[in-house]
Amino acid sequence: MLPDLVEIASQNSRIRDMRAHGSASGDRPSIDRWSDLDLVITAQEPVTVAEDFAHRISARFSPVFASSRSGNAARYTLRLVLSDLRRLDITAVNPVDREAPLGPIHAAVESTSAMAGLVNDFRFDAVLAAVKAAREDILIGAHLTLQLARHLLVAAMLLRDRDSGTNHHRFGGSRWDAWATRLASAHTPYNRYGITAAIRYYTDALEEVLTDWDADLRSDNSPLLTLLDTVDEQPAARQMR
Repeated sequence: MLPDLVEIASQNSRIRDMRAHGSASGDRPSIDRWSDLDLVITAQEPVTVAEDFAHRISARFSPVFASSRSGNAARYTLRLVLSDLRRLDITAVNPVDREAPLGPIHAAVESTSAMAGLVNDFRFDAVLAAVKAAREDILIGAHLTLQLARHLLVAAMLLRDRDSGTNHHRFGGSRWDAWATRLASAHTPYNRYGITAAIRYYTDALEEVLTDWDADLRSDNSPLLTLLDTVDEQPAARQMR
């Protein structure tokens, strides 16, 4: 993938330099199947350049399944999960402010609805949780999986707000309160198989929530389900480097 990314970058005059770092910058034997590809881009207008670069990646390789954004106008990080399950961590930096600390996301990033943003965050966290489980990092895998339940409860809160026409609620008692009990039926994510089972449960629940909210937000979750199957098929307790 890297040579094609170099070609894409070379076609953008705003990109002064691009290099791989992290595990991809070392010897090939040091890269494991669960690694993402870490890239650093030097460019004026890091936010705009990184977003354009991501668009070209999606068009060339595979649509974006989920993403995460952080940073500011001087240093901007865009993490992509493609629908073919390849993952990229792209940091774009202004050549004048290479050491600028991360801060609020620049306003140039396109805004999305609250629910659409929540769905993206759910999918991104679900992929990371699955990868952590594959690496036997149950601590962080469990943390990220429990975050999926929080995303679902926020989705239920948005549905309650829409039903009542306000986000101020003195008391409970709406039909959406039942979601707290519903989520208690998920597997406990305290081993690898518990994590993958809980992710599947929460993903099904998300699709149910989206049916109530806007069915157009529902999409193909097969990339995530394929990843979960692959994690389950991996031999248990593999010794990690």
